[in-house]
Amino acid sequence: MATLGSPVTNKYPIGTAELRLGALSSAGQLLQTHSVGVVDEVTVTASQESVKLLGGFPQKTITSAIISQESSVTGTLREGSRRNLSVMLGEGIPAAAADVASLVVSDEVVAATTVDVTTGEGTSFATDDLVVIYEDGKPDTVQHSRVVSVAVDTLTIAPGLAVAVTGTTATVHIFHAKAIAVGGITQTNYFSASLIQVDQSTGRPIGFNFWKTSIAGSMDYATNATDFASFALELDALQPSASEYGAGQDLEHLADIIPNHPVGMYIGGGEQ
Repeated sequence: MATLGSPVTNKYPIGTAELRLGALSSAGQLLQTHSVGVVDEVTVTASQESVKLLGGFPQKTITSAIISQESSVTGTLREGSRRNLSVMLGEGIPAAAADVASLVVSDEVVAATTVDVTTGEGTSFATDDLVVIYEDGKPDTVQHSRVVSVAVDTLTIAPGLAVAVTGTTATVHIFHAKAIAVGGITQTNYFSASLIQVDQSTGRPIGFNFWKTSIAGSMDYATNATDFASFALELDALQPSASEYGAGQDLEHLADIIPNHPVGMYIGGGEQ
Protein backbone atom coordinates (compact mmCIF):
# COMPACT_ATOMS: atom_id res chain seq x y z
CA MET A 1 0.00 0.00 0.00
CA ALA A 2 1.39 3.38 -0.95
CA THR A 3 2.26 5.77 1.85
CA LEU A 4 0.70 9.19 2.15
CA GLY A 5 2.23 11.63 -0.28
CA SER A 6 3.54 8.95 -2.63
CA PRO A 7 4.33 10.13 -6.19
CA VAL A 8 1.46 9.94 -8.63
CA THR A 9 3.53 10.48 -11.79
CA ASN A 10 7.21 10.68 -12.65
CA LYS A 11 6.88 14.12 -14.26
CA TYR A 12 9.34 16.42 -12.49
CA PRO A 13 10.34 19.32 -14.76
CA ILE A 14 14.06 20.07 -14.67
CA GLY A 15 16.74 21.03 -17.14
CA THR A 16 17.44 23.54 -19.85
CA ALA A 17 14.49 25.03 -21.68
CA GLU A 18 14.57 26.65 -25.10
CA LEU A 19 12.53 29.76 -25.83
CA ARG A 20 11.73 30.34 -29.49
CA LEU A 21 10.34 33.50 -31.09
CA GLY A 22 9.26 33.89 -34.69
CA ALA A 23 6.82 35.43 -37.13
CA LEU A 24 3.08 34.84 -36.73
CA SER A 25 3.20 32.81 -39.94
CA SER A 26 5.46 30.32 -38.13
CA ALA A 27 3.25 29.96 -35.04
CA GLY A 28 3.19 26.39 -33.79
CA GLN A 29 6.04 25.52 -36.15
CA LEU A 30 9.00 27.34 -34.63
CA LEU A 31 12.39 25.66 -35.11
CA GLN A 32 15.65 25.73 -33.20
CA THR A 33 16.80 28.50 -35.53
CA HIS A 34 14.17 30.70 -33.82
CA SER A 35 15.77 30.23 -30.39
CA VAL A 36 16.77 33.24 -28.28
CA GLY A 37 19.77 31.21 -27.13
CA VAL A 38 20.97 30.57 -23.59
CA VAL A 39 18.41 31.35 -20.89
CA ASP A 40 18.75 31.13 -17.12
CA GLU A 41 15.07 30.46 -16.60
CA VAL A 42 11.71 30.87 -18.28
CA THR A 43 8.32 31.08 -16.58
CA VAL A 44 4.92 30.62 -18.18
CA THR A 45 2.12 32.19 -16.14
CA ALA A 46 -1.58 31.59 -16.77
CA SER A 47 -3.49 33.63 -14.20
CA GLN A 48 -7.20 34.07 -13.74
CA GLU A 49 -9.42 36.33 -11.70
CA SER A 50 -12.68 35.13 -10.21
CA VAL A 51 -15.65 36.72 -8.47
CA LYS A 52 -17.56 35.08 -5.63
CA LEU A 53 -21.27 35.15 -4.83
CA LEU A 54 -21.98 35.26 -1.10
CA GLY A 55 -25.33 34.44 0.46
CA GLY A 56 -27.03 33.57 3.70
CA PHE A 57 -26.21 34.73 7.19
CA PRO A 58 -23.49 34.51 8.12
CA GLN A 59 -22.59 34.81 4.43
CA LYS A 60 -20.94 31.89 2.73
CA THR A 61 -19.59 31.42 -0.74
CA ILE A 62 -22.36 29.97 -2.88
CA THR A 63 -20.58 29.97 -6.22
CA SER A 64 -17.76 31.62 -8.09
CA ALA A 65 -17.05 32.50 -11.68
CA ILE A 66 -13.85 33.18 -13.58
CA ILE A 67 -14.13 36.66 -15.08
CA SER A 68 -10.72 37.09 -16.72
CA GLN A 69 -7.67 35.11 -17.79
CA GLU A 70 -4.18 36.32 -18.65
CA SER A 71 -1.13 34.47 -19.91
CA SER A 72 2.47 35.63 -20.02
CA VAL A 73 5.99 34.40 -20.60
CA THR A 74 8.96 35.79 -18.69
CA GLY A 75 12.57 34.77 -18.98
CA THR A 76 16.14 35.73 -18.21
CA LEU A 77 18.18 35.79 -21.42
CA ARG A 78 21.95 35.68 -21.61
CA GLU A 79 22.58 36.54 -25.25
CA GLY A 80 22.57 40.23 -26.17
CA SER A 81 22.15 39.53 -29.86
CA ARG A 82 20.81 42.10 -32.31
CA ARG A 83 17.70 39.94 -32.68
CA ASN A 84 17.06 39.66 -28.93
CA LEU A 85 17.61 43.36 -28.30
CA SER A 86 15.26 44.26 -31.14
CA VAL A 87 12.51 42.18 -29.53
CA MET A 88 13.07 43.69 -26.10
CA LEU A 89 13.05 47.22 -27.54
CA GLY A 90 9.62 46.55 -29.01
CA GLU A 91 10.85 46.62 -32.60
CA GLY A 92 9.78 43.03 -33.28
CA ILE A 93 11.89 40.35 -34.89
CA PRO A 94 14.29 41.82 -37.46
CA ALA A 95 15.11 40.19 -40.76
CA ALA A 96 18.36 38.26 -40.80
CA ALA A 97 21.22 40.54 -41.78
CA ALA A 98 24.62 39.55 -43.08
CA ASP A 99 27.65 41.25 -41.55
CA VAL A 100 29.11 43.90 -43.83
CA ALA A 101 32.67 44.93 -43.02
CA SER A 102 35.79 46.22 -44.72
CA LEU A 103 38.97 48.16 -43.98
CA VAL A 104 39.71 51.85 -44.35
CA VAL A 105 42.78 52.04 -46.56
CA SER A 106 43.39 55.79 -46.78
CA ASP A 107 44.82 58.39 -44.40
CA GLU A 108 42.22 60.97 -43.43
CA VAL A 109 42.39 63.91 -41.04
CA VAL A 110 39.78 64.99 -38.49
CA ALA A 111 36.54 66.22 -40.13
CA ALA A 112 37.30 64.41 -43.41
CA THR A 113 34.12 63.27 -45.14
CA THR A 114 35.44 60.54 -47.43
CA VAL A 115 37.13 57.21 -46.73
CA ASP A 116 38.44 54.58 -49.11
CA VAL A 117 37.69 50.93 -48.35
CA THR A 118 39.32 47.73 -49.57
CA THR A 119 39.24 47.39 -53.34
CA GLY A 120 36.07 45.74 -54.55
CA GLU A 121 34.23 46.02 -51.22
CA GLY A 122 32.66 49.44 -51.72
CA THR A 123 29.61 47.82 -53.33
CA SER A 124 28.85 46.14 -50.00
CA PHE A 125 27.81 49.54 -48.65
CA ALA A 126 24.86 51.69 -49.69
CA THR A 127 23.53 55.20 -49.22
CA ASP A 128 22.08 55.79 -45.72
CA ASP A 129 23.96 52.85 -44.20
CA LEU A 130 25.02 53.62 -40.64
CA VAL A 131 28.64 52.64 -40.20
CA VAL A 132 31.10 52.24 -37.33
CA ILE A 133 34.80 53.03 -37.76
CA TYR A 134 37.55 52.17 -35.30
CA GLU A 135 41.24 51.34 -35.16
CA ASP A 136 42.17 47.72 -34.48
CA GLY A 137 42.94 47.22 -30.79
CA LYS A 138 41.68 50.70 -29.91
CA PRO A 139 37.92 50.51 -29.42
CA ASP A 140 38.10 53.93 -27.75
CA THR A 141 38.55 55.44 -31.23
CA VAL A 142 35.03 54.36 -32.21
CA GLN A 143 32.98 56.77 -34.31
CA HIS A 144 29.58 56.52 -35.98
CA SER A 145 28.65 57.96 -39.35
CA ARG A 146 26.07 57.74 -42.11
CA VAL A 147 26.96 56.91 -45.70
CA VAL A 148 25.90 59.80 -47.92
CA SER A 149 27.03 58.25 -51.20
CA VAL A 150 29.20 55.48 -52.64
CA ALA A 151 31.57 55.93 -55.58
CA VAL A 152 33.21 52.58 -56.34
CA ASP A 153 35.36 52.08 -53.20
CA THR A 154 35.08 55.60 -51.79
CA LEU A 155 32.43 56.31 -49.18
CA THR A 156 31.24 59.84 -48.45
CA ILE A 157 30.12 59.99 -44.82
CA ALA A 158 28.39 62.48 -42.55
CA PRO A 159 29.24 63.81 -40.11
CA GLY A 160 32.95 63.92 -40.80
CA LEU A 161 35.53 61.84 -38.96
CA ALA A 162 35.81 62.58 -35.25
CA VAL A 163 39.22 60.90 -35.03
CA ALA A 164 41.97 61.00 -37.63
CA VAL A 165 42.23 57.78 -39.65
CA THR A 166 45.60 56.38 -40.60
CA GLY A 167 44.49 53.64 -42.91
CA THR A 168 47.89 53.14 -44.54
CA THR A 169 49.82 52.66 -41.29
CA ALA A 170 47.24 51.00 -39.00
CA THR A 171 44.41 48.54 -39.40
CA VAL A 172 41.20 50.59 -39.40
CA HIS A 173 37.90 48.71 -39.52
CA ILE A 174 34.59 49.90 -40.90
CA PHE A 175 31.36 47.93 -40.62
CA HIS A 176 27.65 48.39 -41.17
CA ALA A 177 26.09 49.07 -37.76
CA LYS A 178 22.81 47.27 -38.54
CA ALA A 179 21.32 49.69 -36.02
CA ILE A 180 18.20 49.13 -33.92
CA ALA A 181 16.13 52.19 -33.09
CA VAL A 182 15.71 53.15 -29.44
CA GLY A 183 12.45 55.00 -28.83
CA GLY A 184 11.27 54.53 -32.40
CA ILE A 185 8.11 52.50 -31.75
CA THR A 186 5.10 53.61 -33.80
CA GLN A 187 2.98 50.45 -33.48
CA THR A 188 2.88 47.21 -31.52
CA ASN A 189 4.81 44.35 -33.11
CA TYR A 190 3.50 40.80 -32.74
CA PHE A 191 5.25 37.43 -32.96
CA SER A 192 4.71 33.81 -31.99
CA ALA A 193 6.49 32.00 -29.17
CA SER A 194 7.14 28.50 -27.94
CA LEU A 195 8.88 26.97 -24.95
CA ILE A 196 10.45 23.55 -25.43
CA GLN A 197 11.85 21.26 -22.75
CA VAL A 198 12.59 17.55 -22.45
CA ASP A 199 10.50 15.30 -20.21
CA GLN A 200 13.23 13.49 -18.30
CA SER A 201 11.01 10.45 -17.69
CA THR A 202 10.17 9.78 -21.34
CA GLY A 203 12.65 11.74 -23.43
CA ARG A 204 9.75 13.43 -25.20
CA PRO A 205 9.72 17.14 -26.03
CA ILE A 206 7.16 19.02 -23.96
CA GLY A 207 6.27 22.67 -23.69
CA PHE A 208 3.96 25.47 -24.72
CA ASN A 209 2.95 27.12 -27.98
CA PHE A 210 1.59 30.66 -28.10
CA TRP A 211 0.13 31.95 -31.37
CA LYS A 212 0.48 35.68 -30.81
CA THR A 213 2.57 37.59 -28.28
CA SER A 214 3.86 41.10 -27.77
CA ILE A 215 6.57 42.63 -25.61
CA ALA A 216 5.29 43.59 -22.16
CA GLY A 217 8.33 44.82 -20.26
CA SER A 218 11.31 47.08 -20.69
CA MET A 219 14.82 46.38 -21.89
CA ASP A 220 17.44 46.49 -19.15
CA TYR A 221 20.99 46.36 -20.49
CA ALA A 222 23.31 46.13 -17.51
CA THR A 223 26.87 44.88 -17.53
CA ASN A 224 29.68 44.71 -15.01
CA ALA A 225 33.21 43.40 -14.67
CA THR A 226 32.44 40.34 -12.53
CA ASP A 227 29.63 38.53 -14.33
CA PHE A 228 28.11 38.13 -17.77
CA ALA A 229 25.12 40.32 -18.50
CA SER A 230 21.53 39.05 -18.38
CA PHE A 231 18.35 40.45 -19.89
CA ALA A 232 14.78 40.21 -18.60
CA LEU A 233 12.21 39.38 -21.26
CA GLU A 234 8.47 39.79 -20.63
CA LEU A 235 5.83 38.75 -23.15
CA ASP A 236 2.05 38.99 -23.10
CA ALA A 237 0.31 36.04 -24.75
CA LEU A 238 -2.69 37.29 -26.74
CA GLN A 239 -5.78 35.78 -28.32
CA PRO A 240 -5.80 36.34 -32.09
CA SER A 241 -8.96 37.73 -33.66
CA ALA A 242 -10.88 35.60 -36.13
CA SER A 243 -9.67 37.80 -38.98
CA GLU A 244 -6.06 36.94 -38.16
CA TYR A 245 -6.56 33.24 -38.91
CA GLY A 246 -8.88 33.81 -41.83
CA ALA A 247 -8.05 33.05 -45.45
CA GLY A 248 -4.77 34.56 -46.57
CA GLN A 249 -3.74 35.71 -43.09
CA ASP A 250 -0.57 34.87 -41.14
CA LEU A 251 -2.33 32.42 -38.80
CA GLU A 252 -4.49 30.72 -41.43
CA HIS A 253 -2.60 27.45 -40.92
CA LEU A 254 -4.03 27.31 -37.37
CA ALA A 255 -7.64 28.01 -38.33
CA ASP A 256 -8.75 24.57 -37.09
CA ILE A 257 -6.77 24.82 -33.85
CA ILE A 258 -7.13 28.36 -32.49
CA PRO A 259 -10.92 28.24 -31.85
CA ASN A 260 -10.43 25.49 -29.26
CA HIS A 261 -7.04 26.76 -28.05
CA PRO A 262 -7.53 30.55 -28.16
CA VAL A 263 -4.20 31.74 -26.73
CA GLY A 264 -1.99 28.68 -27.00
CA MET A 265 -1.59 25.16 -25.71
CA TYR A 266 0.55 22.87 -23.59
CA ILE A 267 1.99 19.88 -25.45
CA GLY A 268 2.89 16.97 -23.19
CA GLY A 269 0.99 13.82 -24.00
CA GLY A 270 0.59 10.99 -21.52
CA GLU A 271 -2.33 9.82 -19.40
CA GLN A 272 -1.64 12.12 -16.45
